[in-house]
Amino acid sequence: MSVGKHIRSIAMGGAAVAAVWAWVALVAPAQDAARQPPAELKFHLPAPPTPPDESLPRLEVPPIDDPNVELAQFRQPTGSFPARPVAGPTRSAEVPDPPYPIVTIRVRVPADAAPGDDIKYLITIANVSSADAHSVTVRNPLSAEVEHVVKAEPEPDKSDPTDKKRQLVWSFGTLKAGQSKTIELILRHKPNATELKNVAYVRFEHGQAVTTKIAKPTIKITKSTPKQTVRDEPFTVRVVVENTGRVPAENVRVLENLPPSAEVEAITTGGKRLNTPEGQQWLWEIAKLHPRERKVIEYRITPRESKDVFTLTSVTGSRLVPDKPAEGRTQVLVPGLEVKLTGPTGVVNAGESARYEIVVRNTGTLPCTNLKITGTLPSDCIPTMKTHGGQLFRDSIVWQLSRLEPGEAQSYRFAIKANTTGRRVVVASASDARGQRASQELATVFAGTAALVWETKFQPLTIPVGQQGVFTVKVKNTGGEAARDVRVRIEIPEAVSVVQTTPNVRVDNNVIVFAAQTIPAYGETTYTITFEGKKADQAWFRVQMMADCLGDRPMQTEKMVEVIGGPR
Repeated sequence: MSVGKHIRSIAMGGAAVAAVWAWVALVAPAQDAARQPPAELKFHLPAPPTPPDESLPRLEVPPIDDPNVELAQFRQPTGSFPARPVAGPTRSAEVPDPPYPIVTIRVRVPADAAPGDDIKYLITIANVSSADAHSVTVRNPLSAEVEHVVKAEPEPDKSDPTDKKRQLVWSFGTLKAGQSKTIELILRHKPNATELKNVAYVRFEHGQAVTTKIAKPTIKITKSTPKQTVRDEPFTVRVVVENTGRVPAENVRVLENLPPSAEVEAITTGGKRLNTPEGQQWLWEIAKLHPRERKVIEYRITPRESKDVFTLTSVTGSRLVPDKPAEGRTQVLVPGLEVKLTGPTGVVNAGESARYEIVVRNTGTLPCTNLKITGTLPSDCIPTMKTHGGQLFRDSIVWQLSRLEPGEAQSYRFAIKANTTGRRVVVASASDARGQRASQELATVFAGTAALVWETKFQPLTIPVGQQGVFTVKVKNTGGEAARDVRVRIEIPEAVSVVQTTPNVRVDNNVIVFAAQTIPAYGETTYTITFEGKKADQAWFRVQMMADCLGDRPMQTEKMVEVIGGPR
């Protein structure tokens, strides 16, 4: 694990000392070997080290630059955090320690020796663990019975002249795992010595280095706002506050700056509005934010103006590194729909159609969808023309438009005709999927017209000579205006003679001309001629109708009745 990510501490010392006492008994060589048990070598291993006293002064730790010091693995604790403000290590079960070294020392020497014989010691140190032991030293103090050192292989370290102790020291440095060293030491005892006592010690260093990074918690802000919205329609702003550091952050204050005209509704509880002379500020407070913990803050904005909504989020707190303020900008779109209706400005002549045009324009910044464009039809008017796609209903013409982009316009045309004189009001309207509606109306004055139709018939269709028949002409005005100066003229064939006319008029040269009449709107009048057959023949009646509404194009027709010979 990287040293630079943790607090560093080191525990050095705890040297394991193994002492072996070799007792040398100077026994007469003539001693009976059968009764004398063989010499025993007893090894006294050191007891486990006791925990250090908490009252001892704090150890000053030098910088750790020794490559022989092995670093201990430290892991960031997980789960709940302690309530106390001082950060402490996790339980040892959660922190895997590296293997620690075990170094043993063994001393072999004869149990008995003759006076004057040099005594040979074999001192063996062994690293019986899987970890390297560092700064391994062997110290062998010389007792008072030692006269001098005959041999030491390998040679011991040079002694300090100021050190008054008589001892031999070997420094082996690092003793790898499973490695061993043997020292051959030959000592000569003083002439009057009866026993020679020798003690050998081994010392090594085993340390653990850990690192705790001293750093303030770092707060990161992630903000999400929609790119576009519609005026008077709410949208949601989401702010994620995350502690990306490794220590808890306390007393975190999230401050949100908003436009003064916007309506704000806090979704996340705890938000409160601050009293500020300008603008609008909201505050959320987070008591504690643990490492890697995140807090989501949401609020709802309803823009009331047709300009962009700019929001700024900043974070403050005690002993933390805040992220730079997070900005959010949302474009506020404005729906707009305009309808313009154009048509005749003067009086529409009788019999003519009034032409209209509807122009629908998107005046906003938001596309309009699913538009419905309608042009009304007055009750007594009939449509004579419409733009392709229009659906004809009883009282309106309707067009459908799927989408109209901002600034775009679309036009629709139609024409209507009125049979009566009067003022007619036409209304053009448009609506879209958002409920927008725009309309405009236009009044048009129509000059009404008369519409004349007629019907002629004989009763009966065949008459004998000397018998009478009736010829009927019925004139109807189907228009909304009175038909003025209506005159009917009938030429009588020679095969018949006129008996009577209704209305009563005079026959002049076999021509009957009825007096001019005015037929009211939707009215009718009837003309009849009673005639008598004079000779057998096909009698053709020629009928002509003239009126002001017909202009110079009178209506004409011919009708025939069969006159047959009379009874013998």
